[in-house]
Amino acid sequence: MSTKISAGAALTGTLQTLYTVPDYKDAEWVLLYITNTSGSNGSVTVNYYDASEDATLPILSGFTVTAKEFFTVGGEFNEFIYMKSGDYIEASATQSMTMLISVIENNSNV
Repeated sequence: MSTKISAGAALTGTLQTLYTVPDYKDAEWVLLYITNTSGSNGSVTVNYYDASEDATLPILSGFTVTAKEFFTVGGEFNEFIYMKSGDYIEASATQSMTMLISVIENNSNV
């Protein structure tokens, strides 16, 4: 059985975890949506942590989002990042921004 989940956060200058794949689950990260709510351009950092490799992989690193604009990745059919138990998504920003993600959680076969 799969469960659709959305998570969000008001981003700050400190990396914060938005979603962690629970034990005995895997997930498909299907959408990333960032809005710069400030009056100034700012940069955003989004990382994917791969628990099996103990590695942090940058998705966006210092990516500029213009004031009062938004940026979207994914959302189309068959566009996703496959995640396993213990993997997580973290983000930070230099200006006031919000980030929303959508994932589809599944029971793991392992």
